[in-house]
Amino acid sequence: MVSATLASKTFDGHDQVFFARLSGDFNPIHMDPLAARKTQAGSAVVHGIHAVLWSLDRLVELGTVTGGIAGLKVQFAKFIPVGSTVHLKLVHRDDKSIRAELASDGFTTTILSLSLGTPKKADGSAPPPDAPRIRLTDQPAVLVRLEETADLCGWVDIASPAQWVETRFPHAAAAMGSVRIAAIALLSRLVGMICPGLHSIFAAFAIDLIETPHHQDGLWFSVSGTDERFRMVRMIVSGAGVSGSVQAFLRLPPVVQASLSDISKLVAPTEFAGSTALIIGGSRGLGALTAKVIAAGGGRVIVTYAIGREEAIQLAEEIHAHIPQGVCDVIPYDARQDAAEQLKTLIADVSHLYYFATTPITRQKEGLFVSSLFDEFIQLYVKGFYDCCRFLGERGSRALTAFYPSSVFVENNPLPMAEYSMAKMAGEILCDNMNRSVGRVHVIVGRLPRLKTDQTATVPPVESGEPLEVMLPTIRKVQSRSGS
Repeated sequence: MVSATLASKTFDGHDQVFFARLSGDFNPIHMDPLAARKTQAGSAVVHGIHAVLWSLDRLVELGTVTGGIAGLKVQFAKFIPVGSTVHLKLVHRDDKSIRAELASDGFTTTILSLSLGTPKKADGSAPPPDAPRIRLTDQPAVLVRLEETADLCGWVDIASPAQWVETRFPHAAAAMGSVRIAAIALLSRLVGMICPGLHSIFAAFAIDLIETPHHQDGLWFSVSGTDERFRMVRMIVSGAGVSGSVQAFLRLPPVVQASLSDISKLVAPTEFAGSTALIIGGSRGLGALTAKVIAAGGGRVIVTYAIGREEAIQLAEEIHAHIPQGVCDVIPYDARQDAAEQLKTLIADVSHLYYFATTPITRQKEGLFVSSLFDEFIQLYVKGFYDCCRFLGERGSRALTAFYPSSVFVENNPLPMAEYSMAKMAGEILCDNMNRSVGRVHVIVGRLPRLKTDQTATVPPVESGEPLEVMLPTIRKVQSRSGS
């Protein structure tokens, strides 16, 4: 039975910067919130190895570890978002082993298993004398195909002075040796920067402590196998008083939507002329794709963003590189806030609304139904949509046609997505009521299939439809209904 919490910590941005420098792991999933939101994590996440070393330091400091440590196995079960609080709990302890877990928001994120005893004697093996030395850089390797990892090997030098390790993790360093702690930190750089690199997710590692006369200040690694089913990379590592194995996923790169050049081949240049579309959540994904389609067809688009200002500006620049200036405007908009206050300075007379406001839809949760999550989805997908439609319908000189993107999850109702499916169903009911009422807003609802977007990217990959193939006929249907 899990004991009471031994210690807690909230990892913040300062922790991220420190550990990136300590380990040499500057992967954007840890350091760049905008880049991280295009990954399965959905936001910047804590270096898993940092959480492990903090846990080891606390276990030793609190006297949970009273003897020597012979080995360590770690499994990374869930991401730890930056800014969240983790709780260290003791699960099991006997004379030979300790099992501890890190939990956040009720979910286990990290599982640590310590073998107690003395380090093993060195077996005399050594890295190949011609092993290539991996240069320290702040740019991660960009590998996409699993076979690109197959023959990777090399020597990785420890990135930081021993004093940094001894200052941040003094108890763990005293128990295991500062060089070994630095070597464990180096595993983060190995996975996040070298193999698999940019598109990596750390899955697990297992190491034995090795007693050697002279520690080498670094690690030798070699890829020992891959598994295409899960895009899994397995490596062996040795050096700096440790020896063992590492497992990591090579996730798929962020989804890149069709370019304006490709879209222009499918859309007539005056197909949507005379229309002005407000695209809520248009800085990326399906919103950005819709903006490019309408602009390619001669329509004007107003793209909103909540946090992705740079992405929205890049989208406008792409559009204006092919189409005269003025057809794409960018404005901030938070669908959870009052629409009238945010859109009161809008000059354009909007004829069409596309509502792609979203939030991470796959969540860690405890239990079948979480009311706070349902409330969050209702606010965004129901109240936010109605608020925006009502303001535009009352303000404009012509009728408004709105597109509400629902989901096949309403039909399939996957168990882990109950709150999301229910909110989308409520949105559909709202849209039906709006269309049956006497008003100046007509809503077209589309139950979209699973499409290739950042939200649907998974490890292992799941088959998803091509966004342009699905969205182009949908956009044509919406645009064909012009306000008057």
